[in-house]
Amino acid sequence: MSVNPAEHHYAQAAVRHYKDGVFLQDGARLPNADHHYGFAVECALKSLLLRFTAATMDPKKPGGLPSKSPWIKDPATGRAAHTYSHLPWVATDVALLTHGRSATRLSAALGGLTAFDAWAVDDRYLDGSGVVEADVEQRRTVAKDILGLHEQALITGRLP
Repeated sequence: MSVNPAEHHYAQAAVRHYKDGVFLQDGARLPNADHHYGFAVECALKSLLLRFTAATMDPKKPGGLPSKSPWIKDPATGRAAHTYSHLPWVATDVALLTHGRSATRLSAALGGLTAFDAWAVDDRYLDGSGVVEADVEQRRTVAKDILGLHEQALITGRLP
């Protein structure tokens, strides 16, 4: 088992998925490229949640196994108020990243998440005929922007 924290793994996975997405898109393999862009954004946002918010990977029950996804604890009940699994995330959930912060560049980049509103992890089981090149290109742009901001946050230690 790795000694690195979950946020490290999410950060590394975000870069890996983005690079795989570019490789596949350049090879005209749009359905899988599209999925890698979604996973890249998802992983970068999970990394940011764990680094800059109260999100945790702690077990949801005392003595339980660590969570498989970041989650936010409801302060009143101590139970999970929200778990961050696959995209698309609704805007109010993502707003937790910037609540009370001056992360204006990140807030602007998060507006691009609407490109993933029709993205679904379960589409990986489809034949890919519904994947449109313009959508993949838009998701590539959004993924590149969010990964750039994620990298800046890792360097500076704060949300841009």
